[in-house]
Amino acid sequence: MYQKIFQIDHLHFKIFYSKDSLLKLICTHQKKDLIDPQISLNITQSSNLKFAKHVQEQLDAYFQRKLKKFDIPYSIEGSAFLKKALSQIEKIPYGKTKSYKQVANLVKQPSAWRAVGRASGANPIPIIIPCHRVIKSSGDLGGYSGNGGVLFKSYLQLLEKK
Repeated sequence: MYQKIFQIDHLHFKIFYSKDSLLKLICTHQKKDLIDPQISLNITQSSNLKFAKHVQEQLDAYFQRKLKKFDIPYSIEGSAFLKKALSQIEKIPYGKTKSYKQVANLVKQPSAWRAVGRASGANPIPIIIPCHRVIKSSGDLGGYSGNGGVLFKSYLQLLEKK
């Protein structure tokens, strides 16, 4: 597994990836939040910087409102339900939202809206799989497990609506 830290505007990103697949994405306002004190400050540079560059370019284009759909290959570990829920969340169009209940209906488990919320919260690659587009049936934002919490979720939704 490789990792790379980069910055886009005021945001700092750390990605974990294999040769050709994104495994995890962390986004924060503070670069220091991305440095693991247990390891060297020298972040491992991989021989596959081309893939990392591709991820960085797509995220940059997204934050400039030039990219509406990512085409970054990724790999998610977890239960069949987690993968189904995240697959449906990935299909929510740019600038649109769906409720946890609507996503539960799409995975053919209408009473599993809380499980959809947990799956959304377990999303290892937020923004790429746009869990910020999933809200409560009432229209309230609900939660957001990514760095920045609900405030960052709101920021991403506003970015897409401009």
